Amino acid sequence: MWSDRQAIEVFHLLFLRSFGARVDKTLFALKGGCNLRFYHRSIRYSEDMDLDLRTMAPGTLRSNVEAVLAADPFRHSLRAQQLEISAVTAPKQTATTQRWKIALRLADQRDTIPTKIEFSRRTLDAGADIAPVEPELIRRYKLYPVLVQRYDAAAAFAQKVAALALRTETQARDIFDLKLLLDAGAAAPAISPALLPAAIENAMTIGFDDFTGQVVAYLEPEHQADFRGRASFDRLQQQVIDALQALSP
Repeated sequence: MWSDRQAIEVFHLLFLRSFGARVDKTLFALKGGCNLRFYHRSIRYSEDMDLDLRTMAPGTLRSNVEAVLAADPFRHSLRAQQLEISAVTAPKQTATTQRWKIALRLADQRDTIPTKIEFSRRTLDAGADIAPVEPELIRRYKLYPVLVQRYDAAAAFAQKVAALALRTETQARDIFDLKLLLDAGAAAPAISPALLPAAIENAMTIGFDDFTGQVVAYLEPEHQADFRGRASFDRLQQQVIDALQALSP
């Protein structure tokens, strides 16, 4: 039986495989936490899945997503993982953003597990290419290989800097993800100098309690103890701030 975090991850992987089999893989790219988890060996689980999309009408995307979620083969693949879809809603369907909320249920469990899939309609960033999900994850869940377009480390780094600078509500996961990419040797791409002051200032405002609730709770259990102390948080935060300051002109 999977944990709630693992159940969401299995669902995301199965959806990507089915959606990628139905839709041209060059039309969309996985980004955010799922990209880091599935392709860059992040130890942080992601509750929701975000993708960039180009040249597909809203009605066409909606038809494709809902066809995948309703398809018997997809439902059978979930049942093989002791999972089922309890409910699906589509609360946001605009020309720029389309979002689905899905309630999952593990076999023999009454409570549901919420997750979201969100597509942002935009030009894909440089650094998107088609690649297989990390084999270790595929083996863990005993899945068939998953092959989709995703962003490389340099593109993911630039996207995280932009998110840290531009979010209306700062998220502690952004500095954790930036530290992951820095440790992986992500080359500093061309980042707009205008973003860096806000990114640095926002990184400084993230507190230890926010980090504990928004990040540590979503780490693989065997790694949580490494990040529960304030000293480890202070060190991680300062390393990210120093790296961003080094990029400033």
